[in-house]
Amino acid sequence: MSTIPVRKHGVLHLLGFLVILILLTMRLPLTSPAQTAATYHTRADQALQSFLLKFWNGGQQYLRDKFPSDGSLTGYWTYANGWDALLDGVERTGGAQYAGLIESFYLGQNARGWTNNYYDDECWMTLALIRAYDLTTNMVYLNQALALYADVQTGWDTTCCGPVPGGLWWDKTRTQKATAANAGAALAGAKLYQRTTNAAYLSFAQQVYSFWWNNMVNHSTFQVCDHINPDGTKVWWKFTYNEGLMIGASVELYEATGDSAYLINAHRLASFMLNQQCVPTAYGSVLYDGSNTGCGGDCHQFKGPAYRYLMRLFRKDPSRTAYYIVLKASADAIWNLARDPANTVFAVNWAGPAQSSGDQGQNNAACAALNLFAQQLGDYPGSGLPENQFEAENATLHRIGLEANYPGYTGWGYLAGWNGNNQWVRFNVNFPTPGGRTLTFRYAAGAGNASRVIAINGVNTFANQPFANTGSWSSYHTVSVSHYFPAGPNTIAVMFNSALGSANFLNLDNLVVTDLRIRDLEVSPSGNVVLTWDSVPGVSYQVQYTTQLPGGAWTNLGSPVPAMAATTSKTDTQSGNETRYYRVQIP
Repeated sequence: MSTIPVRKHGVLHLLGFLVILILLTMRLPLTSPAQTAATYHTRADQALQSFLLKFWNGGQQYLRDKFPSDGSLTGYWTYANGWDALLDGVERTGGAQYAGLIESFYLGQNARGWTNNYYDDECWMTLALIRAYDLTTNMVYLNQALALYADVQTGWDTTCCGPVPGGLWWDKTRTQKATAANAGAALAGAKLYQRTTNAAYLSFAQQVYSFWWNNMVNHSTFQVCDHINPDGTKVWWKFTYNEGLMIGASVELYEATGDSAYLINAHRLASFMLNQQCVPTAYGSVLYDGSNTGCGGDCHQFKGPAYRYLMRLFRKDPSRTAYYIVLKASADAIWNLARDPANTVFAVNWAGPAQSSGDQGQNNAACAALNLFAQQLGDYPGSGLPENQFEAENATLHRIGLEANYPGYTGWGYLAGWNGNNQWVRFNVNFPTPGGRTLTFRYAAGAGNASRVIAINGVNTFANQPFANTGSWSSYHTVSVSHYFPAGPNTIAVMFNSALGSANFLNLDNLVVTDLRIRDLEVSPSGNVVLTWDSVPGVSYQVQYTTQLPGGAWTNLGSPVPAMAATTSKTDTQSGNETRYYRVQIP
């Protein structure tokens, strides 16, 4: 039995692990029927959806730490990596899934503050913010990344440690200087330079990288030193994320400068990772930081960044088949050896055995790998949902939970557990043309009649919209309203506001948006007018007319008409020669 120290914030813990003997002759990968890109996209969706359903704590607007939950929330740096895993899903699906949750995650951290006592943690969060900006072009994310990175830069120090002083401190109490902070700062700085063209970011990134490469990398093996203590002692713990982060920094600096030396460094680091930080399985050699019990604490998270930046390097040079073999084998092993099929949660060790419980870090690492590999194989085949159907679970959530307990829902779940003020969901929609639209909400109200505010573009358009009792949580009904929308981005929010009459629990499944448009108007020889409009089956419509525009009073044309198909008609048996203008609304 030997021991290896595993760093947790501020504390070192000694964990035992069995020494793994790496066979000289690697086991041949398991043969299986050909699997398509769609197979891997399905796996990635199932993994990420299970992750969100199990770890998103709507009431706290943050991620839980454990499954099954013990009531605790995850830490700052593991939250940043959980956000990164979500962003992987958004990028992989081209925004067809999960996109609204980008802001939900941002709001969760914004409520708690952005700075942290650990510079490496701030680097992880900076990287997540940069990706959020890349996927949305929303400057809020980039500006927050810039502000946070300014704090990271204050960690640079030239008074310590050993004969060649330099590098970033790991923490603000100055206990050590670690690869996580230094490679992370080089990586984030290179990315910020590419997005701002501010040369100061590139200069700082190169400064940090150069110090770490020259002083903290073994130039014979290309292992990266984990950290250096104030007395100059170097600690050579072998963890995949050390090499992974330096690979990522090398690739980004190559992208920023065009200097091929950085890319050469990345390949050298990858060689160490593949030769020294993998373990054989039936699916091939997979990334490895220790067994389920030997890799403890923060170690649960490490393989996620390692996989991310090895994939980044492979995308730069797809001729490196050795990288692909490990990337594919790791994705296959995660699904077939590390996954608990009953709960779709993943073990720390990707070689298995499976675990039925675990923390957020080990699960977001597996989700990241599965999403990145699926994206590499080919385009997302689609969710299978109509383009005009917006799933509530993919919208922006404000203190609302995710659930998939009651059957009959569409998509991968529904919103649940909201019956209080400051709980709401916002759908972001973009209309190519102005016009009337029908909004149809699918819901379950198993606790009796409920009501909510429906706000459109920030205005409480329907201040107390009823959602009638559905009898049970497995019974889904719809309610519809109509509104005129301008062209371009629009927001549709469903909110709980007790002052406006909101009451009772409600599970919200989806929103379907249909053009409310008069398609045809025919005048018969007798003078009757027949109007035909787009409709939603099951919804009733009220035709109205006025004799004066603008400013005329609108009069109902008979009773509401229940729609039976995608188009509905109404006849106006007017007499005389007066001019009439028509409109269709949902009463």
